[in-house]
Amino acid sequence: MSRPSDPSPPGLTTTSYAVLAQLAVRPWSTYELARQRVRYFRYVWPRAESAIYREVKRLDAMGLVAAKREYVGKRPRTVYSITEAGRQVLREWLGTPVSPFAMDFEAMIRLFIAPLGTKEQLVAILQQVRDDAQEMLAFSGAVKQEFLDGRAALQDQVYLRALAVDFFVSLLTTVDGWAERTLDEIQGWKDLSPDGKNERGLQIMAQLPAPTPGEPTDRTPVTPRTQRRRRWSSGSSSTR
Repeated sequence: MSRPSDPSPPGLTTTSYAVLAQLAVRPWSTYELARQRVRYFRYVWPRAESAIYREVKRLDAMGLVAAKREYVGKRPRTVYSITEAGRQVLREWLGTPVSPFAMDFEAMIRLFIAPLGTKEQLVAILQQVRDDAQEMLAFSGAVKQEFLDGRAALQDQVYLRALAVDFFVSLLTTVDGWAERTLDEIQGWKDLSPDGKNERGLQIMAQLPAPTPGEPTDRTPVTPRTQRRRRWSSGSSSTR
């Protein structure tokens, strides 16, 4: 069976859609978009963070956003807003399959190669993960309060933003809890060799809340079909 063709306009990447999605909410100045690098893009599509200025100018050239020169007192600023063509592109994108879930988590790669280093290094990595998660949870709490006080920039979008904050808080709580458990586990290790640790590893594996096949099998697990689904709109650009 042939695959349906990618409906994306030529040259658009997920970064393009991330920027268009932000501008669909409301117009933003270049300064405001820069502030959104941490508050928005870093959480939903970190690869867009370094490409915002370049991407918004490219979308302007494509007619998907419009740039308007304004003045605050004597200071000029450029405000970008989405055009109807840009909205139509987003409408069409919403009708395509979502890309499979993926996660950038450098600490996990370091965990896999931990035996090349020291226990102290692994402890420092996990502690940083905890510190980062707790800092982001505190930030999420501040965002929550901002909405509860009725002073958020996107207050009229709280019915959607609450669902997003719920996801991030749940994810960060999971990461923080995992790092805490892992730190507790390795504190009793003398070193990072497997000596005397694999039996305990099997105990941890057996307790994980993931369903297993009803009977033992010698078949190698196959990557889920969802993870093999085509990434419709990622494109091949390095800015995606």
